[in-house]
Amino acid sequence: MKYTRGHQKDYDGWHNTGQLGSLGWQFENLLEYFKASEDNGDYDILMNSFYHSRGGEMRVQRFKHADRFVEMFTNAFSEMGLRTLDINTNVPEAVVINQFTILNHTRLSTNSAFLKPVRQRKNLVVITRVTVTRIIINKQENAIDGIIYESERGKEHLAYAKREIILAGGAINNVRLLHLSGIGPKAELKKHNITVLHDLPVGSHYQDQVTTGGLAFFVNDIPPVNEETIIKDFKTWFQSRSGPLATRGINQLSAFLKLYENDNNAPDVEFSFEGNFIRSDKFLLTNVSVHAIEEFNMPLPYYNLIIIYPVLLRPKSKGKVMLNKRNPKYGRPVIQANFLKESEDLDSLVDSIDIALQLLDTKELKKADIRFAPIDLFPCDKLRNRDQWNCIARHYTKAMSNPIGTCRMGENSTTSVVDYQLRVHGIEGLRIVDASVMPTHVRGSIYAATVMIAEKGAKLIKTDWKENNGRYYRR
Repeated sequence: MKYTRGHQKDYDGWHNTGQLGSLGWQFENLLEYFKASEDNGDYDILMNSFYHSRGGEMRVQRFKHADRFVEMFTNAFSEMGLRTLDINTNVPEAVVINQFTILNHTRLSTNSAFLKPVRQRKNLVVITRVTVTRIIINKQENAIDGIIYESERGKEHLAYAKREIILAGGAINNVRLLHLSGIGPKAELKKHNITVLHDLPVGSHYQDQVTTGGLAFFVNDIPPVNEETIIKDFKTWFQSRSGPLATRGINQLSAFLKLYENDNNAPDVEFSFEGNFIRSDKFLLTNVSVHAIEEFNMPLPYYNLIIIYPVLLRPKSKGKVMLNKRNPKYGRPVIQANFLKESEDLDSLVDSIDIALQLLDTKELKKADIRFAPIDLFPCDKLRNRDQWNCIARHYTKAMSNPIGTCRMGENSTTSVVDYQLRVHGIEGLRIVDASVMPTHVRGSIYAATVMIAEKGAKLIKTDWKENNGRYYRR
């Protein structure tokens, strides 16, 4: 639900000098697509009409309820020199009470925002509980004919395409479908005895933002949370969509920082917050493991432990996604993530932890007696200082579930899968419109950026068919 767009530097970096098609992906040419779907409900942010707008399908706003720890950590970051700003205005650093895609204090999914209002249209058919297993490609014309999908294992159905197939399965599932359809690296497909129809680097350049566990602060002076309190708060939420449950607790707070002095005036790391509730008696008597503190057993607003995740927004390391060796068709794709493979990523992560620990020295947190949590950090417990955090980052590495890059955009088929119109190289009538086309990460979560890509993709498709007068229509 978090609505962070990334920085202008990210999108300008997608433009490759000399490749005219990439000009459309510079930030100044993308802002209209961010604003097209935005319905911003916070008037202080909406005042900046250059970056924000109202009237789109996607409601964006802050939660109305913020507890005292949100304010406390905001003040602590202020002591460290960060200002409270709208991160979606291309600022290099900020402490942020995030906006989310919510309506009436309830999650607003893209399904609810975009699809439900038009479900009754006669030219729209939505089929659920099926799996697309292959794209049918006409080998003579190098063009799509349709798809095969299964309603249950082995029970196949055909769907023919008159004009285009638009693929939006994401950075992982796109790889499986394209590989099974004969589109992918020749060497990889041959391992599975799949006939190669088009040799493209599908599955390469996989990236995800990365963080580490182990960095947690213990909060004192928490009123007891019992069943009666939770039931009362649930009633309040159901009756008026207000109270503690109309929020994500400390999770609505973020801080974006530049780690190093350089010309790249954009953030390198985001401190993402999570709250969790650990029974105090157990917590004070014995150390708990990193895995235990990350297992949620209470609604988000109730917590006595604050976990800080330093998220590398633009990691250098790259991996790849491949078909499952034992069961290519139905098995989960294999992700060779290669997190922290580049030493620069590990160094940046540890440097960001050093900054997060400085929060404990602020007057605000000292006054509240917030302390470092005694977590069991095996096998890193015998190490100290930077060596220990190096060890922790490698043993408790976490992906942020923002995968990109496996069908990246570009001009040639050697290093990319789709062109700047999002059309798959060499295959007529096949287009990909999702986060897998992103050449590099944006400095934020990929949710808002993916909706933007969909808005631009829709415009590209309509423009193509108007200009070409439907020349690909083959039936």
